[in-house]
Amino acid sequence: MTVLRHTNGNIGGINPIQYAFKEDISSFVINPNTLVGTIMFHTGKGWNYLYGSPESIQLEGKEDDLPSGIKYSYAIKMLIPKDRRDVEIILYQLNQRHLILNVIDKNGVSRYFGTLDCPMKKNGKLLKPATIEGYHGWEVVFNGEFSQPSSYAPVTITNPITPPDPIE
Repeated sequence: MTVLRHTNGNIGGINPIQYAFKEDISSFVINPNTLVGTIMFHTGKGWNYLYGSPESIQLEGKEDDLPSGIKYSYAIKMLIPKDRRDVEIILYQLNQRHLILNVIDKNGVSRYFGTLDCPMKKNGKLLKPATIEGYHGWEVVFNGEFSQPSSYAPVTITNPITPPDPIE
């Protein structure tokens, strides 16, 4: 197999991410040959948006070669600005939940992190520094470990997320 030079640009950065609760998904099938995942939701369910400060969303992935096989570990870290009650309620509802994330980068590549068998989990901490200029808000980290790389969304879905307008 040959890796060819990429075409077009290679823009860094991740757009706001989407999340779904494991129980809202009726089917999640990953083709092991193409690593393309297909997700079907229960009626009335779908993706939820989670806003992060611009250019604060980071994705780190690594492979570990273990006696049982390769383990793929992913951590998605984001900053959600300002200590706000509405954000606190949503983050509280994500605690101890099994999550599937849809992360779309600024190149338009969409990847699913988590599976129905091995979902992602959320951790967070509130940051309120003493300095006025410092970051003020939540640092949220999603973690997961898997036996195969994260899957890609079908080509028809790979486009940048346009989150809904905030409710005033």
